[in-house]
Amino acid sequence: MNQVYFPSCNFSAASPEAAKKIRALLAERMPVAGCCRVEKKAYVAGAKAIYFCQACRETIETKMGAEMETENLIVYLDHDDTFSWPDYSGFTATIQDCWRDREHPEIFDAVRSVLHKMHVTVIEMEENREKSVFCGNLHFEPQKPENKELLARYPDTPLFQLPEDIQAILMREQVEKFPTMELLPCEWAVCYCNRCVKGITAGGGKAVHLLELAMGTFVL
Repeated sequence: MNQVYFPSCNFSAASPEAAKKIRALLAERMPVAGCCRVEKKAYVAGAKAIYFCQACRETIETKMGAEMETENLIVYLDHDDTFSWPDYSGFTATIQDCWRDREHPEIFDAVRSVLHKMHVTVIEMEENREKSVFCGNLHFEPQKPENKELLARYPDTPLFQLPEDIQAILMREQVEKFPTMELLPCEWAVCYCNRCVKGITAGGGKAVHLLELAMGTFVL
């Protein structure tokens, strides 16, 4: 089956070194597409799109759903016996699952599998896997009364269109959910969604994209 790699424009801008490493790795195996939103190349029916950005997946499935299957890059790498995983022994992190992947359990499984391969100590949140309600400033379901009241002041306004200071207050509620252990401090969240990384950071937390870990470009 033909495969095509669809890079993430947002990840390339945020993590250029890791993005270049991913592109170089996959360019040896398959064609690399341009931006999914403007890509006009015709692909063989039944081709598989390798992606890792949730927005890319939605665009590919909308534009080319009848022609292309999709496979998440983390799932793809998890199945690759030749990939050399970096060693992050001693690094402890919470997994921030993405709300947009709630119907993709294979991604949840692969994320945990590759973190294990990199010797990352994982601490799970209660709102994990399909129970996640978070996708940065795209989707969040606040529980604090004061934050519900805050949102009520902006009826019919998407989160990402709210003032940045308001977004920061809401994102802080998510950061406060991260578990802490007295003997095992956990300051970091591992995300595999661009919006989740930005949301956690906006809320005052420390977030790293999983693919920065996989490409060995993350330094504590």
